[in-house]
Amino acid sequence: MQEQEQERETDSQDDSGPLTAIRRDLVAFGADLLRRGLLSQTSGNLSVRTASDTLCITPSSLQYDRMTDEDIVVCDRRGEVLAGHRIPSSETPLHCAVYDARPDVSAIVHTHSPFATTLAVLGYPIPSVHYMIASLGVTRIEIAPYATYGTPELAASVSDNFTAPARAILIANHGVVAAGTTLKQAADAAETVEILAGLYHRAISVGVPNVLTDAQMAEVMAKYRRKPQPGQPARQAGGPGR
Repeated sequence: MQEQEQERETDSQDDSGPLTAIRRDLVAFGADLLRRGLLSQTSGNLSVRTASDTLCITPSSLQYDRMTDEDIVVCDRRGEVLAGHRIPSSETPLHCAVYDARPDVSAIVHTHSPFATTLAVLGYPIPSVHYMIASLGVTRIEIAPYATYGTPELAASVSDNFTAPARAILIANHGVVAAGTTLKQAADAAETVEILAGLYHRAISVGVPNVLTDAQMAEVMAKYRRKPQPGQPARQAGGPGR
């Protein structure tokens, strides 16, 4: 037992710089998503995959406006706690499963945002009602089948259906999982899903939405692929109007 505790301390000390920054970012993004109405009370969770292939994740049952850097939990890829005094999120198995299935994903934001969750309850995937869906790498946001929260069954449902290059998926009767190479990208994806869900929900409330065609979306997807990624030099003008 003492050896395990010493290993935890050594791991924490070796990664103290990067882990400090990741913990700070998780707290900051949690508070920001709360202010924007994408998170509420203690629902939802955020995580980041570290360079040492562990994950930092928000704790269970703690309000985002009361969370501090010290509350963030470090786990291995099986969900075992390596550092931290809190219990990790009940959805830690889901995060671990997505990281296992998606080597392209380094950050996850899971929310119960109102419009997206409403569509998940209705069983409505989100079609291409606006071209901004291309930023999520898809032309339709799919729905993973329902399973009880915090279970291996839910983790498997999401990881089996959340395939590359998609950056977001709905969970039936539950919420949204958004992902990215950075925490900002995952948070932006979660917000984009909620914007699209709001547009689609309002549209179907008053009529039949005009969904963009495959050809129209192919043109938009091509423009998004030409859009400079973070850290890359800008190319010629003509990117999406966002």
